[in-house]
Amino acid sequence: DMKRREFLGGLMSGVVVAASAAALHPNKSWAEASKATSSGGGTRSLAVTKRVIEVNGRAADVFGLLQPNGTVGLTLDAEAPFDVALANQGGEATLIHWHGLVPPWNMDGVPDNPAALLKAKETRRYRFPVGSGGTHWMHAHTLQEQNLLAAPLIVRTADDRQRDEQEVFVLLHDFSFTPAEELLAKLKGATGGHGMNHSGMMQGMTSNMQGGHMSGMAMPGMAAMDLNDIEYDAYLANDRTLDDPEVVTVESGGRVRLRIINGATATAFTIDTGTIAGQMIAVDGQPIQPISGNHFPISMGQRLDIRLELPKSAAAHPILALREGTDHRTGIILAPSGAKIAKIASRGTEPGPVVGLDLE
Repeated sequence: DMKRREFLGGLMSGVVVAASAAALHPNKSWAEASKATSSGGGTRSLAVTKRVIEVNGRAADVFGLLQPNGTVGLTLDAEAPFDVALANQGGEATLIHWHGLVPPWNMDGVPDNPAALLKAKETRRYRFPVGSGGTHWMHAHTLQEQNLLAAPLIVRTADDRQRDEQEVFVLLHDFSFTPAEELLAKLKGATGGHGMNHSGMMQGMTSNMQGGHMSGMAMPGMAAMDLNDIEYDAYLANDRTLDDPEVVTVESGGRVRLRIINGATATAFTIDTGTIAGQMIAVDGQPIQPISGNHFPISMGQRLDIRLELPKSAAAHPILALREGTDHRTGIILAPSGAKIAKIASRGTEPGPVVGLDLE
């Protein structure tokens, strides 16, 4: 299983972890995903697809993981079996890893370990116990993931389904118009600072935690640190930049549970909940003692569940992901009906905090 920090260190041997996909109509698909009903009886159909999305005003050919009705990803019940028929409509061989679940080893989704790649036009059935609830995701363990072959995989418990709260999914990605093979070749040929070990360098640079408040901080000399090995063309939240962010309709005074997945290849973020203090209640699908704050670090492959109590006002609430070490940012907007939505630039005024190892 290729670790993301090996990618950062330029130690890749041919497998890249990466970015995500949205539907031809991203508004429809992501909205349906966040309001999706959980699994019922019978086999669920899921397809690897090819789609076109718009990034920075340009058309981008990407992959997707969609249900027949266009819904992105899967939402399942913890009590039900994982029973999925995966059809490869993407035009080339691939394989999907069920990240966060514990399938039999021959269904784990790592090519030739031992499962063969899923050929184009082939359908393969997967059936095993779902396990406990949590915010998980599914993605390719091939270079196709850099081309957005990933999606949420949410498992709800009975308690989750009974809570009076709105669930909102956020899938983060770094995106490049440069083919993944070229990005990998550049990393393999890099020398000097690009060979530094990201995880070792980050030790001791943990975010400031006082009284249960998690607040990453911009560090002196950050610009000189080797935090990012690739300068991407865009940073996406649910397949969109802040030039045209997803706006999620919420209820004033209501409760929202953010299920945030960092599907980026080589980018760590800090989640900024703005004026609303959030409570982080789960990390990587595992419940934790709640941690209150407005800034929450999220590394590659991590998942955070953050609960928000919205004020009783008609104001819109941006939920931003700040790129580590630069002023790039992405995100979504939570907005009650009729709220005025201000334009948010995709570049901020200061670099995002360094992400430490607090949640490892």
